[in-house]
Amino acid sequence: MSTAGGTNAHTDARTSSQTRAGTNAIHYTWDPGDPLFARTLFLHAHPDDEAIQAGGLTALLTAAGHRVSILTCTRGEEGEAVPGTLPAGAGEAELVARREAEITRARAILGVTDGFWLGTVPALAPGAAPRRYRDSGMAWIAPGVAGPAPSAGPRAFSRADLSEEIADARALLAHVRPTVIIGYDAAASYGHPDHVRVHHLARALGRVSGIPVLELASTPGQAGWCYRNARAHEATVVAALRCYASQLTVVDRADPGLAGLPVIGAAGAGAPALGPAPDSEPAPQLLIRHVGGQLQELPLWPGLCPAEWAPSFPAVDSSARAASMPQSSTPVAE
Repeated sequence: MSTAGGTNAHTDARTSSQTRAGTNAIHYTWDPGDPLFARTLFLHAHPDDEAIQAGGLTALLTAAGHRVSILTCTRGEEGEAVPGTLPAGAGEAELVARREAEITRARAILGVTDGFWLGTVPALAPGAAPRRYRDSGMAWIAPGVAGPAPSAGPRAFSRADLSEEIADARALLAHVRPTVIIGYDAAASYGHPDHVRVHHLARALGRVSGIPVLELASTPGQAGWCYRNARAHEATVVAALRCYASQLTVVDRADPGLAGLPVIGAAGAGAPALGPAPDSEPAPQLLIRHVGGQLQELPLWPGLCPAEWAPSFPAVDSSARAASMPQSSTPVAE
């Protein structure tokens, strides 16, 4: 089967199709020990996404002995900070320095081989001056669904020229020589505009390089995704999350004071009030509280699907998402 720019024998060998309810369902499977993951390149939007979005998957792959690299596209400049984690009167420079230190510790705990910043050598197009892509910020456009912040400027990652971002990321490919690229599905968790841009950037890299692209599921149970249990790595993921004291806290989901509070995560955007983990959930879910107070469930149950088979907007209202997406000077072809 043709993949993002080339033929992926791995997915050919691990899939089948059958007719179900009048539709053609493609079944994909993966194993953490597969040689496809020998040199994995993750694309992430902000410091902390490697722990929040992909902590379980990253731990699975590094424990299997694979080389894992992470390209982070912004430094999270628009983020807030948990009170008391920065000096009084601290500004953006102090926040960025703190987040850079946090991601360095988290990557080490997860066993990541190396980390890079988009727009900084070696993730910089040949001949280009070093450049930074800024955090786009976000605003809630619906319960559990984010859109871009009105203040996002032209250097915001989600609004910068996509062709420029592709050129910078492509330069890194020659340095890392990845066997697979992993990005987000189109739902992009709760739809932060920078996460959505990562989705498009990963697909574009696959098209120009021929390297297989896999997408990380936003929620458990998405049709077409194959999930693996990362429960054995819970302690590692928790330790990585706790590196981000400026951004989040890991909380006990058994705390009775949390009953009835809305959450983002395991049930998808606009999830109902927090309750006991479903009996059918094959692995426990971690629970974090973001600096803004939002609760998010993080299932230790990562799911992957080849990009060319993934639905356009799983589990999210596409009209609301499309209306929220910033425009680039470069069309995004799917």
